[in-house]
Amino acid sequence: MINFAGIVEKIDDRLNPIIVKELRQVVRGRFFWGVLVLFLGFQCAVLSLSIADRGMSNSSVGADTLTFLFAILFLGCFTVIPLYSGFRFAKERGESSEELLFITTITPQSIIRGKFAASMAFVLLIFSAFAPFMAMTFFLSGVDMPMMFLILFLGLLLCGVATILQIALGSLARDVSAFNLLRGVGLFIQVSMFFTLTSMVSDIIRYGASRMFGLTNFQLALTTTVFFIVGAGYFLYLAAAAVVSPAGSNRMYPVRRFLTLFWLLSFAFTAYWAYITSEVQIFFAWSFISIISLNFMLVVSVSERDYLTRRVAKEIPDNFWGSRYAFFFSSGAANGLVWCLALIGGTIAAITLLDQINASYAYSSSTLSEFYQFAFGFSAYIFAYSLIASFIRRVFLSEYISVRNTWVVALIVCAVFALLPMFFGIFAGSNSDVLMIGNPFSIVSHRSRDLGTTFAIAMSIVALVINFPWLLRQIKEFFAASQVLSHAESPAESLEESE
Repeated sequence: MINFAGIVEKIDDRLNPIIVKELRQVVRGRFFWGVLVLFLGFQCAVLSLSIADRGMSNSSVGADTLTFLFAILFLGCFTVIPLYSGFRFAKERGESSEELLFITTITPQSIIRGKFAASMAFVLLIFSAFAPFMAMTFFLSGVDMPMMFLILFLGLLLCGVATILQIALGSLARDVSAFNLLRGVGLFIQVSMFFTLTSMVSDIIRYGASRMFGLTNFQLALTTTVFFIVGAGYFLYLAAAAVVSPAGSNRMYPVRRFLTLFWLLSFAFTAYWAYITSEVQIFFAWSFISIISLNFMLVVSVSERDYLTRRVAKEIPDNFWGSRYAFFFSSGAANGLVWCLALIGGTIAAITLLDQINASYAYSSSTLSEFYQFAFGFSAYIFAYSLIASFIRRVFLSEYISVRNTWVVALIVCAVFALLPMFFGIFAGSNSDVLMIGNPFSIVSHRSRDLGTTFAIAMSIVALVINFPWLLRQIKEFFAASQVLSHAESPAESLEESE
């Protein structure tokens, strides 16, 4: 005989407590029931008017009704619910409740999963309330049922990404100013994406999926789309969990390991698409996006701690290859810089290798040259400014700016190098291309590309020289982890971990 009580008890023990707390608060509030009843009543009114219009005329109202219902569905599930979840989490972070992470057995990953699952339960409920009314539009004209379910599936995935995006932004809110800034950024992202997605859904309903995915390789195109959507969502989940993790933990290890795997799989998808379509622009698009994304991670890397904690030191393997593998993915400024530079080099090598092994990918010399100059030039700019910002913060501003805000100093350094020469040129009455030499985007211009690349490489060498002792000290400290474990942490390290 099946012990149902035992099964229920086991499920109850494994249930995420954050989900229970969030759902209990939502169900007990008036917001939940008010939104649900409002949506149900609104759909009844819209569908009744559409049926009446269909009865009075022969016009196609099914597609229009379905498009309108999708717009309302996305408004609630892609905009309102994610923003509500993100604002609530940001408010909790702003109340300095992160000290509970040190006394609770709930892991940061469980907290983020619980917040996300509770929001998605609300989204699924709204989707289930809309689905029957959308299915009824099939009896009107101009509606394709398989395409409708496909849009519902993709819409659900996008709502999940929007939810975890807002939770990730909310995890960054440590004070009132950050909360207000991130609230504005989150609102702008959701509203702008809402109108874009509504327009795309309208085109798919009216003209079919071939307009977006193409008539050939439909399944592969759909698989690629789902892969990138799910990959983006999982990255945001890992990033949010890393932000709320204690400062002394190896918070970046799962993030970098996943991004490396995602980089390899996205390369495989892109290479296969370029092979079957003979369109090298697809592979170049992947390369440019990879370079820009990895340079963003360079700025994130210099905003990490520059010392080895006991918690990370305990996770380092004793063998040769294991310690090298751990160094590549572990938290730390030097670790992050090495990881970013390695993947940037891998992206450049992928373009070169693909050009050499297959004549069908033969790039024009000008296109390949432009990519090399962008990859080396833009990366050199960001690498130099990031290291200079780290040096300025450590030497002059360590008492005023914490290490996690080094990215702010990097933005200021970039703005100074990019804007000051331009202002000087305005007052001096000069319009020379030399004035654009500090702008990282000067390498896009044909006139200043060579000069900008040379300047960026020279600045990278200078930044590397002045930061070399700092980087060397971190590398030696990591590979001498046994020494870290043999003594107690210094007061400065303990204070840094508690922040």
